[in-house]
Amino acid sequence: MKAKTIDVVYVIGNGSRWKDNELRFSLRSITKNLSNIGKIFIVGQCPDYLKNITHIQACDIFDPAINADGNIITKILAACEDKRLSETFLFINDDHLVIKPMNIADVPPFHKGRMDTYPEEYWRLNYWRERLQLTKDVLLAKNLPCFHFDCHTPILMNKHQFKKVATDFDYKTGTGLTMKSIYGNSVWANQGLYLTDQKKTIFKNYKFQEIKERILPAQFLSFNDQGLNDSLKWWLIEQFPNKCKYESTNPQDRIFDIFFWMKNGMPYSEGVTIFKKYFKHKNLIEMFENRETEALKTKLKYKIQQSVKEL
Repeated sequence: MKAKTIDVVYVIGNGSRWKDNELRFSLRSITKNLSNIGKIFIVGQCPDYLKNITHIQACDIFDPAINADGNIITKILAACEDKRLSETFLFINDDHLVIKPMNIADVPPFHKGRMDTYPEEYWRLNYWRERLQLTKDVLLAKNLPCFHFDCHTPILMNKHQFKKVATDFDYKTGTGLTMKSIYGNSVWANQGLYLTDQKKTIFKNYKFQEIKERILPAQFLSFNDQGLNDSLKWWLIEQFPNKCKYESTNPQDRIFDIFFWMKNGMPYSEGVTIFKKYFKHKNLIEMFENRETEALKTKLKYKIQQSVKEL
């Protein structure tokens, strides 16, 4: 009997600093590594390179700087109201990747332990942790467990249960509440899986080899803007070089162009095009355009390869 498929929901805002290529590579990762995927739902902004997806238009109704989770919850609710969405769905962020093969139905509800055991200094790091602390206090006040489910991993949800959870918690007032922890503690409770090496984060600058070593044991990877350097881009392209069925075009990006130029044997004319597009040396551009000699071929290769030598 054919396994039942599970739809996937992405909530997209307008804050991408990489032209929504984060989403592109997340889609490539789940296409490659998750089996039994159903439809892809994009809620919110819809990048123009997408195809074969279901788009639900939704705007942010809360100030993202104050209550980002409130916007996520309202967008997921919009998806839950759509009759086309499977009862169970996978919620995943655009900066989350699945990097080892698995069945979509087997994605665990990860958590990072009970929040009431965390030291007091944990809550002082940043604004988001203040929201998480408020979530912990609300959960305890409701006599619910207080596991930390907001750990940068995908999570399976039931659309009927999600709607009920959203009505049981005041996520609209002030800074709001963290979405995965109110859902996880309401639905999964003690069934969650403690997160260890199943997921790795790239939240700061790593070199290419460091990234490869860091993620070796992981099934999942998440990153942020601080971690999205040329080394991570190169790793992403190396792991997921081909368009998936949800893309109509390839990314326009210096690292992407250089990667495939090098893989294709570094043809001179393509190298000149890359140099004109991404480099500002007018004299060299003129030299490369006007003639092709062995010396200029060597110089062109050296200049372009030097720009990625620190990966």
